[in-house]
Amino acid sequence: MIARVALPIPRAKPFDYLVPEGMDVEVGFRVRVPLGKRSLWGIVVSVSPSPSYPGELQPIQEVDGPAVSGEVLALIQEVAARSFVSPGLSLGRLVPPRAQARARRYRLSVSPHKARALLEELSRKAPAQARALAALLAGERANGASLRALSRKGIARPEVLPFSFPLREPRREVSLTEEQRRAVEAVAGAEGGETFLLFGPAGSGKTEVYLRAARAALAQGRGALLLEPEVSLLPQLWARAVASLDEDVSLYFGELPPGERWRVWEAALRGKLRAACGTRSAAFLPLKRPGIFVLDEEGEPAYKQGDMAPYYHAREVAELRSAQEGGVVLLGSASPSVESYFRAERGEIRLFRLTQRVAGHPPQVRLVPKGEEVLSPELQTAMDRHLSRGGQVLLFLNRRGFFTGAACRTCGAILRCPGCAVPLVFHLANRSFRCHVCGKALPRPRCPHCGGERFRLFGLGTERVEFEVKRLFPSLAVARLDSDTAAKRGEILAGLAHGEIDVLVGTQMVGKGLDFPRITLVGVIDADMLLSFPDFRAGERTFQLVAAAAGRAGRGEWPGEVIVQTDQPDHYAIRYAAQGDYLGFYREELRFREALGYPPFSHLVRILVEGKGALRKAGELGDDLTRKGFEVLGPAELHPKAGTPRSQLLIKGGKDVVEGLRQALPTLPHGVKVDPDPLWLV
Repeated sequence: MIARVALPIPRAKPFDYLVPEGMDVEVGFRVRVPLGKRSLWGIVVSVSPSPSYPGELQPIQEVDGPAVSGEVLALIQEVAARSFVSPGLSLGRLVPPRAQARARRYRLSVSPHKARALLEELSRKAPAQARALAALLAGERANGASLRALSRKGIARPEVLPFSFPLREPRREVSLTEEQRRAVEAVAGAEGGETFLLFGPAGSGKTEVYLRAARAALAQGRGALLLEPEVSLLPQLWARAVASLDEDVSLYFGELPPGERWRVWEAALRGKLRAACGTRSAAFLPLKRPGIFVLDEEGEPAYKQGDMAPYYHAREVAELRSAQEGGVVLLGSASPSVESYFRAERGEIRLFRLTQRVAGHPPQVRLVPKGEEVLSPELQTAMDRHLSRGGQVLLFLNRRGFFTGAACRTCGAILRCPGCAVPLVFHLANRSFRCHVCGKALPRPRCPHCGGERFRLFGLGTERVEFEVKRLFPSLAVARLDSDTAAKRGEILAGLAHGEIDVLVGTQMVGKGLDFPRITLVGVIDADMLLSFPDFRAGERTFQLVAAAAGRAGRGEWPGEVIVQTDQPDHYAIRYAAQGDYLGFYREELRFREALGYPPFSHLVRILVEGKGALRKAGELGDDLTRKGFEVLGPAELHPKAGTPRSQLLIKGGKDVVEGLRQALPTLPHGVKVDPDPLWLV
């Protein structure tokens, strides 16, 4: 028998290998094979009695067992083809490697009576182990090395516990509104392959519809996947799913330890897992018979994988899976993507609107000038008022760091990353300037033009907002949640839920999806930040972030208030966001998109060229594609990344533009990447 094995190599097709007699190899198995002088792990994509390679074949060296289901294997191959990358590279990045889950708890293997008898002996021979044993007896934490030593002696045993967040929520039994009930019944009774858009303002009960629809899928013997765009939104959705679904609900996202990722993936592969919450990569979890894919905050750009190939959107993956495996897709948002609402208007997907607010009351929204201070006088006064009566405050700014720019005091040059040419950001926590593109840190930079060491700092980041709040309100409990503090997200959100935090400062990861009834005031520190971004979606991004941040206020019994600091109060994105009028924004945005032929009236493909001579190569490639009949925008020179020159082309066309490019570019030149339907253009 011959196995075709996909290896994690760019632009490489699967290779033929002999299956040794007696070796059990099936499609989806992970195997180790020789390639030149190396041995690589790959995944079997097909098995046949005859080879496609005419030369001498080498045998498979080792089998690791099943790694991916046949359905998900076919899906990843399709995603790889759409991203112009090899199936092996895509499988290597989307299927987690086998890894051992680390013990998260130790228990006594002997009776407490015997453990106490061993304490005296251990205290003489191994004091550290004695302290660990005493801690186990007292139910306290102990040193890991000492616990492992006790395990080797048979005194304690390790237990692998599933990863969980510290946030817990009680089970809620709520009565559905008529609008919610109709949506749940339609989703639960839908044919496989259907997509629904659940559109409703903050507090309209979208999460309850998700959970009831997931419960219905589980009752039908099918699986349920609940997705959020950001890890920071997972704790609350997961806690509610655990309370609502009579099922173990696993977590799956990129920051999980490798052993835990593999444990959850393998449980799904073996049919031992039916419900999971996760971020975009969880769309590939190999659940058996998935019945529903829920994408909360469906318009968020974080659902698109745009940093590395394969470039996919979780919504697209969910729809492909639902068509192939018979499930349904439920998209939900208070501010859907323009493309999704356009599809709903055209009848391509089914639209359900929730017009009644079931939690809290619509907040009062005020637009105020930004001024010179971080917190405007109006915002400071409002914070005093809300905090004095026991409310909590959320302050939102979509930029981390303390100062977001620095200019040389001698020559005025902007301090930039030497490899990426983007302005460096000053972080107070480690007192260094950092590049948010490549991550390089410069504790004591010099001006590259004149050698100066003194800089004028400017711009706002979340660290500076946190600093100002602590300076103005020294008695308050203040926390910050952004990518720099994301490792503590569970503890921070639990503290917010328990009333231990008065003010939470954060980036977009706190500006949407969270539901804490005691948050009565939301302050948007700089609503104009994204409007100046050189991207046709700048208005949509601004509307989504301002509207979502405003939706965090007034979700409980107390009235909510939102203060938006802006110097552009008349811009339609900010004006409609303040009014909570998505449809007004959508109509105006659609006119702008149609006039310029942007999505949803076309499809875009981004071609990125990296390396020496990137601009010249992009120009030559653009000329070639123009001759072949494609509409080409560019080339445009981008900031280098880690010292590597970059340029890009944009290809505009209809639904068949990706397939047309695949025929025009059967093989990609070195250093060229293709991103279909990009959400960021710079």
